[in-house]
Amino acid sequence: MTVYQEITNDQAMEGNASVGDIVTINLKLTPENGYVPESLFDTKGEISFVLGWGNYLPGVHELLSGMSKGSAAQNVSLDGGWGERNADLIIEVPKTNLKKMKSIDTIKEGATLNLQGGIQVSVVRVTDNTIIVDANPPLAGSSYSCSLDVLNVDRFPTSKLQNKSSTGHTTCSDTPFEVATFAMGCFWGGELAFMRVPGVVGTKVGYTQGATKNPTYETVCQGDSKHREAILVVYDSRVVSYEELVELFMARLKITSSQYKLNIFEEDEEASDQYRNGLYYHNAEQMRIAEEAILSNNNIYDVELKEASVIYDAEEHHQQYLLKGGQSARKGAKETIRCFG
Repeated sequence: MTVYQEITNDQAMEGNASVGDIVTINLKLTPENGYVPESLFDTKGEISFVLGWGNYLPGVHELLSGMSKGSAAQNVSLDGGWGERNADLIIEVPKTNLKKMKSIDTIKEGATLNLQGGIQVSVVRVTDNTIIVDANPPLAGSSYSCSLDVLNVDRFPTSKLQNKSSTGHTTCSDTPFEVATFAMGCFWGGELAFMRVPGVVGTKVGYTQGATKNPTYETVCQGDSKHREAILVVYDSRVVSYEELVELFMARLKITSSQYKLNIFEEDEEASDQYRNGLYYHNAEQMRIAEEAILSNNNIYDVELKEASVIYDAEEHHQQYLLKGGQSARKGAKETIRCFG
């Protein structure tokens, strides 16, 4: 379980940003070294995000580590996220190896070829007997010039992870950042939907409400652990309300619920716990809002309402899965979310 990092080191005590902190910056990313298509994340203006939780350019996270409020960086070159060009991926292929390719004699420099195994390459040069191709990603070696100002560094709202209302305690109110937990079938599409919401500063996908510690995706799929695929959302309550997040939750269920319906003819319904819909409240106000939302539509999506419990991080490749697959996480993005493996 690593939903946040404990703040114990001297650097953090001095106000320097470390993994798990919420940083607010004024950012400007300018493409270098030629054309870079429209980014999948916001590249300018005031943005806030949980440091080290993905989203935005990895190099921005690295640059911010150790910086503090008032710090700035100007015109720092950052990798565009595609890595450096690899000379070993420029390959000279004998034309005799491409006999099955139609019209091989018409292939010219700059063309794109699809080789066996689904590998896409660009043609660099054509000789009498060979074709020289480049298997590097088209944007390999691309970069951004980054300028930023650190406007604020806030600690992760650790005390708000657990529901304090049932113990008679109140949550601290010295931070505007709140946490919420949702389960809505497969966590990939739901996470991307929340990432696009202005005011959401961090998301993680994981497993919650189960019966065992430290589950893996495989054990969750088997059904024995009884965990739900869930999304932890960290948000700025000054920008977006819990009510608005619940509205998005319900809107997504309207689109996706038919994909994850419980099979009422199954004797072992617990096998479907992985994709059960749930609103898991972290305080009494969230409980009230969630209950009202469920009752407002007679709970047609079979949403369970429970107190938030431990959420165990899903494996790294599941985090921001659809963003990594090329779908936009820009704030306010409206492109249809395509959820597939």
